[in-house]
Amino acid sequence: MGWKWNASKRVVAAEFRAARWLARNPEWMLAPSVVATGACTLGPTTTGYVLGGAAGATGLWYRGHPDSFDTLAAPVLRAWQRRWFGAYSGGRWRDLMDVHKLTTEHRRKRVTNYPRVVRVRSYSPSIDTVLVKLAKGQSPMHFARQAEELAHSIEAERVAIELMKPGYVALVVQRDEPFTEIIPAPDMPEHSEDVNLRAVLLGEDEYGGDWTEPVQGTHTLTAGGTGSGKNSLAFAKLRSMAPLIRDGIVRLWVCDPKYLEFAAIKPITENRYADDAGECLELIEMWVDDMERTQKRMQRAGLRSVQPSREYPLNLLIVDEIGSLVAYRPEYARQITALLARGTSMGRATLHIADAYIQEPDKDTLSIRDLFPNRICLRTTSPTHPDMVLGEGARERGAIADQIPAIPETAGIGYRTDERSRVPRRVRAAYTTDDNIRELVEFVRNGQTGSIRSIA
Repeated sequence: MGWKWNASKRVVAAEFRAARWLARNPEWMLAPSVVATGACTLGPTTTGYVLGGAAGATGLWYRGHPDSFDTLAAPVLRAWQRRWFGAYSGGRWRDLMDVHKLTTEHRRKRVTNYPRVVRVRSYSPSIDTVLVKLAKGQSPMHFARQAEELAHSIEAERVAIELMKPGYVALVVQRDEPFTEIIPAPDMPEHSEDVNLRAVLLGEDEYGGDWTEPVQGTHTLTAGGTGSGKNSLAFAKLRSMAPLIRDGIVRLWVCDPKYLEFAAIKPITENRYADDAGECLELIEMWVDDMERTQKRMQRAGLRSVQPSREYPLNLLIVDEIGSLVAYRPEYARQITALLARGTSMGRATLHIADAYIQEPDKDTLSIRDLFPNRICLRTTSPTHPDMVLGEGARERGAIADQIPAIPETAGIGYRTDERSRVPRRVRAAYTTDDNIRELVEFVRNGQTGSIRSIA
């Protein structure tokens, strides 16, 4: 038989608690140890030069290459500063838990148990993710009930609670709103050579830089609730690609089941526009037929891929409110779903690209969701939607699209995920007015040229 320890009223001694804390946070031993070892080995002067050089190199990196610094170094430095010198540090964190009654009491030992901060991640200037180990006797609901109060205490815009695994929650803290002003519609380039179809300007990201998305080489799905600004993305794309549309290098195919959203650009679609569900089915079938004819033409020419040109134009199929076609109209749903599955699985090589917009991104509404590699999530109505759109764990990493207020001032704000790091970025689409749309139509209809054959 094994030992059965008697329940003692004494707590673990302070020196052992300190040792356990250092084991959990080795950086507080590592940094002094490295400096001390350097001083003993190289001498204090040389060590000082090395530290000064490292600081200088960091400063040069910060000023000389903002993109790589903000991607690699800034999240680490920002998380470290907020972990140890902000609201998540020892004394401040305990005070915060005490004020909001997020502690438990061990009545026999008369010990207060505090939730423990395990790590802090700060993927962007406006979002922190704090992984917390719950105190014994707590559940995630204790934090969920205090989310609004916690946000006010730490002077954040909002706090979202994400259940991780048993005994752990993540606090997704939005510290501020990076987008306080409307972003004007993109300027229309004058020449086709000025457009990069792999980086089409849509708006701005939370760092203040240009937000671009690929059109060539991928299919895009944009999810967002009513009034979230989905159509701002579509019109920003069209303005950024205006000279290619004008020169016949990009051809538009538009399904507009709401009848109103894209009616203004009907004159530049060359009769490739449909609003009734039955007509949308016919249009999508024509788009797929065009794709198959292009496949045969490329086969005869011995081509595996082509660049956009008048001979091989990029055929952009815009499907607004795709859920209304594939889920809510059963008489057409199966055929439209099958056609879109064929087009999205084979169309990239022939430059047949789908750009779809949806309110409910679950599999029951859009069974072919995984055939859209490029995804954007604007304001949603459910905390499960960010993970459905951007991938598992996106909300825990900061994509709290369900926390964006449902007011007109937030239209166009959402998240997209960096392809390499899988880190969500908060973005905002440019706002395109009715005048901007009329300007686009006039530009395309009145500015025809015949000199451009292809673009790289």
